Amino acid sequence: MAMMLQLIFVLSTLISVTVSIDVFGHFGISVELDIQHPVPEFHDLFWVFNRAYNVLKYSKKHKESTFYSHYKGRVEFNVETYRLTLKNLQKTDSGLYEAKASGNKVRVVAEYRLSVLDPVEAPVLTYQLNRDTYIITLTCRGHDISIHSSCSIETCEEKEVTSPGGIALSLSVKSSTVICNHSNLVSWKTDILELKELKGLCADKGVTGYIVGGVVGVIVIILIVVVITMRKSCGTN
Repeated sequence: MAMMLQLIFVLSTLISVTVSIDVFGHFGISVELDIQHPVPEFHDLFWVFNRAYNVLKYSKKHKESTFYSHYKGRVEFNVETYRLTLKNLQKTDSGLYEAKASGNKVRVVAEYRLSVLDPVEAPVLTYQLNRDTYIITLTCRGHDISIHSSCSIETCEEKEVTSPGGIALSLSVKSSTVICNHSNLVSWKTDILELKELKGLCADKGVTGYIVGGVVGVIVIILIVVVITMRKSCGTN
């Protein structure tokens, strides 16, 4: 029983050390990677990329940080918290980052899986009016996906779609604004349309009806006047 408890403790310790945290950032920004677990006594502390490339080495005895060539000028290191800051992210920075404390044993005290993504492009929100039904079709486009929604004079149908790559496109109404939102895990952009513009289009239906009714009324009056005039002329003759 004692051996079983000891085995469970060892396994739980290993799991707590080796589980990585997903981190997302977009091209050109900075991300901070903090130590996740208590740091034991050590001689040197390394931040390592993809378990093969050293990012930096910190010597506790000399209180000195050594930055390796590929990362010079692109990383910062906090000697008190051992935090690593990666600056001006590039796509090639995507991968596994580990902090290893080297003393009597080597302990992994932080592990992150970084994904560097492109920021999303601005979406485009357009509309088209059906003159027969006066239903407005909204189209929200972003990247290589699009969604369509129907609008009446009172309401607009809200929709959302997410691609397998985590890119989301949504069409929603907030107060008096239709919002087309394009986003991923690191950025978002919008295009908007005021509802009063759409209501103005629908209002044209009423205006058109009044105009047609007015024209028909004028024609009827003219015809009546012509008929009466002709009858009077015939009666006189």
